[in-house]
Amino acid sequence: MPDSNRKFRIAITILSILLICSSAFLFISLEDIKQKDASITAMSGEVTSQKQKISQLESNVSSLSGNLSRTERLLENETQTRQKLEEDIINLTMVTKSDYGVIGVDENDIGHVIPLEVIIKEGNSNLFLNVANVLVDEAMQSSYQTAIRVAREVTRTSLVKKDILVNIKSPPQEQKLIISGGSAGGAITIAAIAAMEGKAPLSDVLMTGTISEDHSIGQIGAPRAKGIAAKENGAKLFLVPPGQKNEVGDIGIEVREVRTIEEAVKYAI
Repeated sequence: MPDSNRKFRIAITILSILLICSSAFLFISLEDIKQKDASITAMSGEVTSQKQKISQLESNVSSLSGNLSRTERLLENETQTRQKLEEDIINLTMVTKSDYGVIGVDENDIGHVIPLEVIIKEGNSNLFLNVANVLVDEAMQSSYQTAIRVAREVTRTSLVKKDILVNIKSPPQEQKLIISGGSAGGAITIAAIAAMEGKAPLSDVLMTGTISEDHSIGQIGAPRAKGIAAKENGAKLFLVPPGQKNEVGDIGIEVREVRTIEEAVKYAI
């Protein structure tokens, strides 16, 4: 009997210890859960705060986008107004003007006729080149200056207190148009001569070729592509540098070689 009581007391003691340990573990677990709940609540508050900040940022971005769109529209209107004023000023001071065409190629070597305009107006003997939607190289920069000098020599025109504006403006296109190596020099010279003489170049005659100080016409690249473009633009006669008629080949219109700008003038003006 005493052994039974001792075993019973031992069992009770063990159960008591287990109960105490379980209670302690449960207490610790509850505290841990409370801490995690507090952390989750804090994180939820932070998430809510961040969402509010993001919403505010999105609102600010939307507002800035609206302001940017309005600014772009205002800038576009200002640009159009300025261009109109510049055109009005040119028209008021313009002495004479001629319209012609230069021929460039795109990235696929397809020719395109690009509008060319030479304006002579009252000024201070300045020379300006305005190019839009066309890529030109350094040779083109010097070529148009040579073209104006040659035109003055051919026409013996005094440009004292006169400005000359050379405008080459192509409509926007998917393919970039390129004028390289001074290939537009001859056409610019023709247009400048016409403007200085108060005449208009013939609309059905186009040319390509460089211009040199000695008035000679030099060879260019892609003559056939440029000839096809000339034909598609309504030309009946296409003037090319010496030695390049065969490169153009049969394009359905007359192709004639010209050695000097004086020779080209006989056909183009």
